[in-house]
Amino acid sequence: MTLVREVVRMDVLIQLIKTGITLVVAYIVYRLIYGGILRVTRKLGKEMRMKNTLRTVLLTIILVIALMVVLDIWQVDLVPYLTALGIGGIAVGFAVQEPLSNFMCGLLVIFTGKLLEGDVVEIDGISGTVEVINYNHTVLRTFDGKRVLIPNKQVWSQRLIHYWPTNVRRFELKVSVSYGSDLAKVLEVLKKCLDEEPLVEKSPELANVIVFNGFGASSIDFNVLFWVQRQNYFDAVNSLAQRIKRELESNGITIPFPQLDVHIKERVI
Repeated sequence: MTLVREVVRMDVLIQLIKTGITLVVAYIVYRLIYGGILRVTRKLGKEMRMKNTLRTVLLTIILVIALMVVLDIWQVDLVPYLTALGIGGIAVGFAVQEPLSNFMCGLLVIFTGKLLEGDVVEIDGISGTVEVINYNHTVLRTFDGKRVLIPNKQVWSQRLIHYWPTNVRRFELKVSVSYGSDLAKVLEVLKKCLDEEPLVEKSPELANVIVFNGFGASSIDFNVLFWVQRQNYFDAVNSLAQRIKRELESNGITIPFPQLDVHIKERVI
């Protein structure tokens, strides 16, 4: 009896050692594959936009394979468990319907490339930068620093706005001048500002234009439409606004503030 116990203990110990080796090897393989993909991407001169998502997918695949090996080591037969699960399949199906739907939509989001890490988007009214795409949800970092988890079913089915589908984006700056201004001179100054601002993109495909917007209550309004690189977005807007104000003032063109003319009609008794 003691011999049998020793044999059982030895067998369990061997299985534990095999399990440990399997997990260690799985982790090493995961690190090697992940690092290899990053190195190849860098050598090709391309940017890896899905680092966190790639890590999640790769780790899942390696863990599933490792789990199958561990089950084989312990000689675990899953058929009886799957059969038992089938008996209560209806109840379980209702319980996991929403998570399963999010999981399937997560796979669609990942493999169709609908979203990439670093994308600036709006999903169902929530705006922010994509931090990571998990199987069940997508993590957005909002512009004021909040971390929002959005179910992937919502990501896949709701309206999605990409703020930066390319590396350039058009901005609209409203400029108002007084009614006494020479409009030809105004247009000349605004065009000069666009042409001389180094942070504004200039190419035949990206037209920077000045459009008349209307006669306002106390000003004549123009919209200055110009293109900027993503990394220069705020700097370009601020720099151009300062340049326009400086050039208008140096040319004697007034930027008015809201005015209200009050006419008092004298009543004759």
